[in-house]
Amino acid sequence: MLAKGKPLVLEKVSDFVKAMAKGGPVKDELEAKKSAPKNTTTTSTSNSNSAAMSKEKVGVEKEAKKEVKKEGKKGFKTITMSEKINCRAKDMYEILMDENRWKGFTQSNARISKDVGGQFSIFDGSVTGINLELQEGKLISQGWRFGSWSDGIDSTVRLVFNEPEPGVTVIKLTHSDVPEEDRYGNATVVENTERGWRDLTFNKIRAVFGFGI
Repeated sequence: MLAKGKPLVLEKVSDFVKAMAKGGPVKDELEAKKSAPKNTTTTSTSNSNSAAMSKEKVGVEKEAKKEVKKEGKKGFKTITMSEKINCRAKDMYEILMDENRWKGFTQSNARISKDVGGQFSIFDGSVTGINLELQEGKLISQGWRFGSWSDGIDSTVRLVFNEPEPGVTVIKLTHSDVPEEDRYGNATVVENTERGWRDLTFNKIRAVFGFGI
């Protein structure tokens, strides 16, 4: 066995030494791995999809923030009021459309056009606007704007006069698109506007012209 086995062992050892000189079995495995095709497309696609999903998520979050901000922004209100005054409807109409009478009951400067499309300025210029529709003794429709409001914001005033019986006039006021805040951030615009109609306009007219309160 020794005589026959020794040459065989020496042959195997020689083969092993030659293999180690060339890098050994590990080198063969590495070469096999290098030569094997890599699935780069899948990885690249996966990375691209991940990046796209990440960007989409960021975009959705930004849009959500914008939407919240938009919903939180102060809006507009409509003031409605009904006033009964002891006078004829045509007299009440004339008072509201006559600048000298405005000056009298408000104790402030006023310029009022009596024509549709004409402009007006009342309360020393604090309120300006334009006549949209006029029906003597029946209707006054105007575009109103306060000087303290942000640029580009206008409201609409609609005064409807009804005379259910002679000498008694019911005025229905609708003041729409009144902003909740002015350009300075004051959130009392609607409250102040409503008080201005009630106390500085209708009650003043009652007191000054003797129409009763």
